[in-house]
This record gives sequence, structure tokens and C-alpha cells, in this order.
Amino acid sequence: MVLIEVQFFGYFEVLCASEAVPLRRNSRAQTILKWLVINRPQPVSRHYLMGWLWPESNSTKARWSLNSSIYTLRKVLKNTLPAGTDRNVIVQEHGHYFLDPDICLWVDKDEFERHVALARRYEKEQRSAEAMASYEAAIKLYRGDYLIEDLYEDWTMIERERLSRLYLSALSSLAHYYNSSQHYYESIQLCYGVLQKDRCNEQARALLEESYEGLGLHKPVTSV
Repeated sequence: MVLIEVQFFGYFEVLCASEAVPLRRNSRAQTILKWLVINRPQPVSRHYLMGWLWPESNSTKARWSLNSSIYTLRKVLKNTLPAGTDRNVIVQEHGHYFLDPDICLWVDKDEFERHVALARRYEKEQRSAEAMASYEAAIKLYRGDYLIEDLYEDWTMIERERLSRLYLSALSSLAHYYNSSQHYYESIQLCYGVLQKDRCNEQARALLEESYEGLGLHKPVTSV
């Protein structure tokens, strides 16, 4: 089974058989692929893509532009698939596009959310060590904010904020766990991680002070 890895955290990246797929950044083809991955398994209509990506073009020109982008996307993906693989990753049926359901996708955003959900379940079950291991796994996947190259696109803003809050929650939970288990250095690093994204987080500041005190130190005045 073909495995395609899709990374949404930080800059968008696609790897096929561990090889980076050479998608031109911010191209329409790349945007279409993002949308198909995000909305899978739901198909997206040709007319929706035409109206969204080429709103100023007439229907003939928009359709030509869409066909050209889909052709480019299929070609780039097919060239990266293992030799002998005879399939289109992008399927078209009845005026709709969707990803081939037989393609195995690994998506960092999905894995991140899975680990966070698992950690919260473990917390409810009072399985602290397993919860923290799941939070650690989630944090490692967060290479940067969600689709930062689309920072000002309306369709990314709400999801970016939601995922950022999940990330901060994971950092805070880990920081409290390490502080309570007297792993103060680890707690300090995580508190700084929270404060880098949210400088007004008073809980993180208080925990930072407590962790420094646990080491018998005073927090540097200029450190945050």
C-alpha cells in the first residue's frame, strides 16, 4: 500500500515513499491538495473549486485553470509514487474530486489530535505516565503553527487557533506533571514554551517561578 505523509504544521509538505513531493509553494495545485486532504473523504465539486480559486475568471477560463492545476498535481504525485504504481491519487467522478481511498495517508494534524485525545482519556483514568507520554508525542508533531504560509487566509484562521490552543494545553499539562514529579528543568522548558506563544499566561508564569524555586533558584528577571 502506498503511504503518503502530509505535514500541516509549519510549512505544508508532502512526502511519498519518504521522498518530498516537489509542489510549488502557494500554487493553486498545492491549495487543491490541502483542501482534498483536509476534507477527505468528502468529494469537492469542480464548480466549488472554480469559484473559490478563480473568482474573477469566467467559467471557461476557470475550468481550464482547474484542469491545468489538477493535471499538474496528478503528474507531480505520480512521478513520486513507487515505480510500477498505476493509479491517480486524485480521482474525478461526476464533476467532483477526491483522494483515492486506497491511498494510505498519514497526516500530522490528525496524529496530533489523536495523541491529545488519548492523553486526556488517560488523565481521566488517572494514568498519568501514559497521559504524559501521549502529550509528549503530540508536542513533537507540532513543528510550527498550522499552515503558516496561509497565515491570512480565512479558511485557515479558526483551525490554526484551535490547534494552537490544544498545543498550549498539552504544554501546560506536561509542565504541571514535571513540576509535581520534581523534574523542574523539564517543567521550566515547557513553561517557556507556553510563554513564547502566550506572554500573558499567568498560570505558566506562576509555575515557572515554582519550578525555579524547586531548584533553589530565582527566575531571571529578563528571561521572559
